Amino acid sequence: MFFRVIKMSLYRFYVEGCSNASDKIYISGKDYNHIRNVLRLRIGEEIIVSDGTSRDFHCRIAAYHDSSDGGNVNSDTRKSGKKTAVDNGEFEDYDGQVEAEIIDFNDNATELPVNVVLFQGMPKADKFEHIIQKTVELGVHEIYPVMMKRCVVKLEGGNGSVDKNGFLKVSSKEAKKLERYNKISEAAAKQSQRGIIPEVKDFISYKQAIDMASEMDMMLVPYESAEGMEHSRDIIRKIREEAVRRRYASEVSHDVGVDTDGNNTSSVNNPVNISVNNQMSDYARNSMIDQVDNNRFSVAVFIGPEGGYAPEEIEYAKEKGGEIISLGNRILRTETAGPAIMSILGFMLDE
Repeated sequence: MFFRVIKMSLYRFYVEGCSNASDKIYISGKDYNHIRNVLRLRIGEEIIVSDGTSRDFHCRIAAYHDSSDGGNVNSDTRKSGKKTAVDNGEFEDYDGQVEAEIIDFNDNATELPVNVVLFQGMPKADKFEHIIQKTVELGVHEIYPVMMKRCVVKLEGGNGSVDKNGFLKVSSKEAKKLERYNKISEAAAKQSQRGIIPEVKDFISYKQAIDMASEMDMMLVPYESAEGMEHSRDIIRKIREEAVRRRYASEVSHDVGVDTDGNNTSSVNNPVNISVNNQMSDYARNSMIDQVDNNRFSVAVFIGPEGGYAPEEIEYAKEKGGEIISLGNRILRTETAGPAIMSILGFMLDE
């Protein structure tokens, strides 16, 4: 399947829901301020806008709209609006919009062909932030902070009780930490040109995590007492084989193509990369994206906290179908193990 290469050096921004855009995308809030007042991009310069679901839009800045001017189009020069001074002498302006004209769009090529969900035994805050940053750069799909028996960190709120959605109750301080964790994920996603922003989810218990992971295609539990590397290599090979099989099945199913009315046609040879002048219908385009994403092989990866796993935690993982694997003959720190397994998966799965 042919993919047109979008320039990787262009600045990247995420706009939720822009997959429905036909010819223009409007960027507001902090990204408006960043584009206009920090980067000082001029009209005519090009950027990448992602919808957060692996779809990239190659865009050209067409205009700046200031709310202070009633939404009228302004030139490149900065205009007065609702601004607040910041320490470096620049100004912050969140009230305008960047009007970006779509040049082309295609599927982001930086995502792994499998959805890897990291269930990380909760370490100290600075270590967790490092884990988030590095695993997002390496392709993780989602991250769950998991409270395990030997976690050094303890939640301040709830004493292990759960809310109505089944998540562990947390204090307002811990809720703010989740906000910070997701900002770290967003920054890492932008830096590494990701097609999605991996979400750092709410805190969950170990049992919740294992029960959730048992519904996925494969559960990996790296453990220092696992015996031998050959079993671990076999498991990684199985993941690669299944990822290739599903990708091939998806490509074959799309060879027929979709026309601008959403009908099947053999005349469209490249349904995932169609110029704005020959677009799919929004329904056809989004249905195809959903089909590809839903067909992805899903892998749960568990990493223990600083204190390691309790024996009963390993036994429960085995009962639920977890594959106990080794990452080598050396004992890794908790902040090393997650990036290590993501590096292994990325090396084996990227093309």
